Order: sequence, then structure tokens, then C-alpha cells
Amino acid sequence: VITDCICRKKEQVTGGDCGKPLEACFMFGSMGQYYLDRGMGRVISLDEGIKILEECREAGLVTQPATSTNPSGMCNCCGDCCGVLGALRKHPKPAQMVFSNWFAQVSQDDCTGCETCLERCQMDAIAMNDDGLAGVRLDRCIGCGLCVVACPTEAIELLPKPEDQLRVPPASPGEQMMKMAQKRGLM
Repeated sequence: VITDCICRKKEQVTGGDCGKPLEACFMFGSMGQYYLDRGMGRVISLDEGIKILEECREAGLVTQPATSTNPSGMCNCCGDCCGVLGALRKHPKPAQMVFSNWFAQVSQDDCTGCETCLERCQMDAIAMNDDGLAGVRLDRCIGCGLCVVACPTEAIELLPKPEDQLRVPPASPGEQMMKMAQKRGLM
């Protein structure tokens, strides 16, 4: 099921429309049925889903599945409207706050210094070095890959994090909530 992004919808209502695709959030399983039953979404085919994801990537949206191996939803977010990305950007080390087993790396031999990746990075994880070439701040990189698909010289690639930094997300949103409650000492 596809539905409108509630963050961008809120911004439209309050006059802060970023112009990015509105119909960009996917709901799966019982969450999808919930949205259908309430007229808040529509069923789409796999082909249409892939097309929507391609449009979201072209618009510079970060694909964010809910943090579980069996997510109930998957959003495509922008740093202008999304509360989650906005909060992550304010954190000094966003990479520590997300479940991502990837990071971006720039080949200094292939980078031309065009700065396209700077515009695409929602976490301000890329900066130009003294040589005028892009470099990635690993403590800020959330491994979304937007810089990779935008680089005209293919100088950026996603690499897996070292084995000691790999994390396995919870199996379900319920398990995620339980782990969060335990971490906070509520259970």
C-alpha cells in the first residue's frame, strides 16, 4: 500500500512545501490494511512500487524502512520535512543512531570536486578537503547511498562496515519497542 508522506503533508498545510513527491510512504501487511480500511492509501503493483522508489531516489529522498527485519512501513524522506531526518542531522554522530551496515567512501582518484554529493547528503556527512575533493565523515554517514547514485563520475561507493560494527535489526516493530523499553530501564 502506498500513502502520502505525513511529514510533507504537514509542511504543505503550514506553508513549507518542499516540492518533493508526496505519495512516497509504503505500508506492508496489517499496517497496509489499516491504511486501506481508513482510505489513507491505495494498493499498488510491484512495478508501480519500483517506479515510485526510482522517483524518490531521483528527488533525493532517503529510503528508510522501519527498523526491523520485517518492517510494517518504509518511508522516503527529505531533510526539509522529515522529523526523523531533521533530528538525526542535529545529532553530532548520526551514524550511531541508525541501523545501517553501510558507509560511503569517495575515491580520491575519481572525484572531480563537482560537489553534487554535497547537495544530496541529508546528514552533511560529505565535505570538500583541501584538494577540492569530497570526503566522507563516517560519524555522520547513515549509509543511505544518495551520494552514490548522484555522483556523475561514480567516485563514491557504499561499503560494508567492519564486522565488529555490524548490527542486526530487531525481527519486528514489537521487538524493537521491547528493546527500546529495556534499554531505557522501563522493563
